[in-house]
Amino acid sequence: MRQELIDKLKNHQSLVDDECFELTIEISRLLNTLNENRQSEGRALIIRVLDNWNNISNSYKKIFTDLISSAGFYPYIQKLDLPLGDFSDEIRMSYHRSNNLEEKYFHSEQKKIDALIKAHINVIVSAPTSFGKSMLIEEIVASEEYKNIVIIQPTLALLDETRRKLKVYSDRYKIIVKTTQTYSESKGNIFLLTAERVLEYPNMPPIQLLILDEFYKLSNKRGDNRSSILNIAFVRLMKNPECKFYMLGPNIDSIPEGFVEKYSAVFYKTQFSMVLTESENQYENVKIQKGGKVVEEDVFEILDAVDEQTLIYCASPSAARKLAFSYCNHLCDQGKNSVEDLPLVNWISDNLSYRWSLTRCLQYEIAVHDGAMPKHITSSVIQYFNQKKIKYLFCTNTIIEGVNTSAKNVIFYDNKIGSKKIDFFDYSNIKGRAGRMMEHYIGRIINLHKPPKAENTDVDFPFFEQNPISSEILVNLDENEIKDVNDNLTRYAEFKLKDPDLQEILIRNGVTIEGQEKILERLFTDLAVPSYRELIIWNRIDGKLYKRLSYIFDLCWNILATSEERKSFDAKGWVVNKIVGSCYQTSVNQMIEKDIEYRAQKLAEERKIDYISVDDMFLRFPLEMQARTDHIIEKIFALQKNWLQYRAPKWINVVDSLQKYATQKLNLPSGDYSYVAEMIENEFVQSSLRILLEYGIPQSAVQKLQVILRIHKVDINKISEDMAIKIIDKHREEIRPYLSAYEMEIIDRAI
Repeated sequence: MRQELIDKLKNHQSLVDDECFELTIEISRLLNTLNENRQSEGRALIIRVLDNWNNISNSYKKIFTDLISSAGFYPYIQKLDLPLGDFSDEIRMSYHRSNNLEEKYFHSEQKKIDALIKAHINVIVSAPTSFGKSMLIEEIVASEEYKNIVIIQPTLALLDETRRKLKVYSDRYKIIVKTTQTYSESKGNIFLLTAERVLEYPNMPPIQLLILDEFYKLSNKRGDNRSSILNIAFVRLMKNPECKFYMLGPNIDSIPEGFVEKYSAVFYKTQFSMVLTESENQYENVKIQKGGKVVEEDVFEILDAVDEQTLIYCASPSAARKLAFSYCNHLCDQGKNSVEDLPLVNWISDNLSYRWSLTRCLQYEIAVHDGAMPKHITSSVIQYFNQKKIKYLFCTNTIIEGVNTSAKNVIFYDNKIGSKKIDFFDYSNIKGRAGRMMEHYIGRIINLHKPPKAENTDVDFPFFEQNPISSEILVNLDENEIKDVNDNLTRYAEFKLKDPDLQEILIRNGVTIEGQEKILERLFTDLAVPSYRELIIWNRIDGKLYKRLSYIFDLCWNILATSEERKSFDAKGWVVNKIVGSCYQTSVNQMIEKDIEYRAQKLAEERKIDYISVDDMFLRFPLEMQARTDHIIEKIFALQKNWLQYRAPKWINVVDSLQKYATQKLNLPSGDYSYVAEMIENEFVQSSLRILLEYGIPQSAVQKLQVILRIHKVDINKISEDMAIKIIDKHREEIRPYLSAYEMEIIDRAI
């Protein structure tokens, strides 16, 4: 293939008939080989033709349409409304039409997977990011072939995105996102849960289909400390012999030997993609600072030159925010005017802090996406980004895990995830975020670091291979499933000798067995000491709460957290203090303002000046105070995400279950921490309205709704979560005047 012809396609230049003829011959030759790499080259040329469609000779468009069909790009034939050649073309097009999704067409590889799923075969799919795996999820739901479906996804943001897509099927399925929701007997159920919540859901009905997204997270090799929980969830669901699975993920080369045979499954690996990603290597043209960061000025020069939606990959939330805030300052210094007036800006000012740098960023089409931010903010910035109200999205590895964006460009700014060097697998997933099927034919990744060398990605499934296998996974297996590897049989036998009641508790908690046993041993010892006993046996919030939670966190800090996790923890006293504050319903805004004032006073001490006020300190030391303010907000978000919404209630419940066992064995009255754990996790919202938090509705709106519903004589203590949703949906126009524009924007999107 002549390079000048490819260059013409890249530069969107017109092609004459002879050039079109040469292209059609080359594409036909490549598509008709048995070599997958050569076929990929043929598909890449077709994508370039589609990207340059308006400059293709009209006399050759019919031939190119035939080639587009041969490549299996049926969605593009529909998108461009291309005329089909003959009856056989119409038959092929009709065959690839979805049976259940209106006016949707599968590409050829999607159709093959759809056929496997419809034949009730277990399928493990490894395909590129732009493959369209999630469309197959919707096809399964729309088919109504399965009554009870569990969909496990790694993040709450991704689950919420899926919920919003699937809510159109709520007449046929009850969509369950919380462990407190009861399932329906009269219609189907879709359990949209993280692995942790699968384990926590009480008395789940028989599941006919498990959809496991990002299945590589089962692997211990990826360094994900939640892999054990996911393994346990898989094991428990598959105990039902009637349960089928559809596992999907990107760029996996192999799975454990023998797995497909045991589960009568198909491992379907493909590189098929309808989006082409071009690489632009800039790593030799940028300056690198000590520590490995690219000089900001070089990054800004590249950002100034891009004219379409752009993701900037950063190693951590702090790195993403720092670079985003710096780029905003850069635009201001250039004299650029703010262009966007988003409702989120006013909400942040009223409910978090008007001092936060993100408020100004949003006005300059800049946003940040990371796992620590409140769910409603991350979903809003994705929405704004896809609506082209945001142009630059500075993000972390959370963007890798299936959040769909309209990004044309990705800038590979950092070559780490946290402190860990990015490998080829992670890089491929970041690269895959450039371009979006049916929106862009071609995406672009701009490499500011040299990409990792290509290597195969092999995943292990600890529950299956058992070499090694943690005790918490091991004890969830049936005895006949235990492999005689290492000390597995001995550990399993020893566990089965324990008190059956204790076995049940240790399994139900789903955390390290050895760690729980250490905590239990300490509880037995401390219950013999009266001064400790009052820290263990309690059931309400009172003035001793700080000491009692400190005791729980002392028990769990070094035992239930890994050394890697502990590196990311703030000081134990600070964490406990903030958790106790939340129990006394200190708002996020109050936490932030209190900490800003404390930091302002500390800065005054450092500079040896009299402290007057926060405003005065901002006037005197604007850069230092701004940096401290942004850092405080980042810490509060991390506290909410990592502690209040997950780790704190989990640890409290684990210790609660163990102290109940210990006190019963010692014939002592038992404590009960469940209320405290429940209220911390649910931000002290009434039980009937907690589902609104799950839907990504800000707590500020939920608090207003609690008052509004009471004013309208709705007893929120006597209605279910489902009923609360129906009432709000029915009366949304009456509710609208009481809520801010942003709060109603979220409700309109969520419900």
